Amino acid sequence: MATTIAELGDTIPTIIEEAQYTRMFKTIMRPLCWTIPKGKGSDVNIPFFGVFTSRQLTEGVDIVNDEKLIDTKVTITPYEAGLRTILTDNVIEDDNEALIRVAGKLLGEAYEKKLDVDLNERMDNASSSLAGSANALTMGHIAAARATLLGTAEADGGPAPVPYVCVIHPTHELDIVDILTPLVPAAGTTQSIWGTLADDVLRNYSVGRLFSMPIVTDGNIALTASAAKGGVFAAGQGGGIVYVSAREPTVKPTHDESLRGWELVYVGRYGVGNFHNAWTVELFADATAPA
Repeated sequence: MATTIAELGDTIPTIIEEAQYTRMFKTIMRPLCWTIPKGKGSDVNIPFFGVFTSRQLTEGVDIVNDEKLIDTKVTITPYEAGLRTILTDNVIEDDNEALIRVAGKLLGEAYEKKLDVDLNERMDNASSSLAGSANALTMGHIAAARATLLGTAEADGGPAPVPYVCVIHPTHELDIVDILTPLVPAAGTTQSIWGTLADDVLRNYSVGRLFSMPIVTDGNIALTASAAKGGVFAAGQGGGIVYVSAREPTVKPTHDESLRGWELVYVGRYGVGNFHNAWTVELFADATAPA
């Protein structure tokens, strides 16, 4: 018996539900970035202004230096991203709920990974880089990145606005954990100077916050040989990394008669960019897998 539109109507909502569940709850970088909806036109232009200079004046002497209002813009051009899969008529006719849900889950996860990778790559645009590919990441590097953001020169956008967030590869976090865990005292000795921080690391084997910044691990950060590029950046609205939402992804089904199946096309449109490159500090450090 041929598959009807009514039967597909019971299937597609399940796929959409699973795809959106993945998108809403498995994203990492997107909620940390400055999100801007696209308006009219192909591009999104984000302006920023230079600074004025105040000078000491001499009584009775005219001001001869006029300050000019100069604006510069950051342009982000959204692009389409997506993928396609096919569910045969047999799968839908047999009402194979497990495969239908898997299709939706995989569509959402693949799209979300692409978005996360694109946003992670913006950390490579940072004006400064710390650590080095052959060096293990340390707390000193993270502290230095925070200080660098706070001390950003006016020519580069001025001090990066708080809050800051640190996003690193899981093996980077392992190096930080290894620094902290030996500091916990042996049984019967006095408590470590790190106190609850080291205790929490031992219980959860993760570093929640350092220097007032959340430490976020992201396995989608690409490996270059045995090193990876994380970073510390100004987070949220008005921050260093920008996500432009042009069209949220949707599932569009089309039936292919000769293929005897439904093509499910999952496509969205977005753009990514850096507002100020100096508002991100790259942490390029060794990411050798644990032995």
